[in-house]
Amino acid sequence: LVDLEFKVSPEFLKEHEVKKGLMTLVDEDTQHRLIGAIEHHKTEKKSGGSAANTVIAVSQFGGKAFYSCKVAADEFGDFYLKDMEDAGIPTNFDR
Repeated sequence: LVDLEFKVSPEFLKEHEVKKGLMTLVDEDTQHRLIGAIEHHKTEKKSGGSAANTVIAVSQFGGKAFYSCKVAADEFGDFYLKDMEDAGIPTNFDR
């Protein structure tokens, strides 16, 4: 799971009926509309998912961590593995 973060204004959130700081489930039409509206905003990628976040936190607090995972053979999979490597997390990834 790779999270994509976009920096948007409070006006953007209001215009698109998105509440700040909350996860918002949307239907497919709303998803396409939002993607079109943010495609020109700066994007930041981060490895996500509760298991990965926990493993990274353990490592940051000095613990030993290992992550077993399967990733896609695409740019997001490559990013995910590099991000885990940069965080010092050994993996036995599978594609």
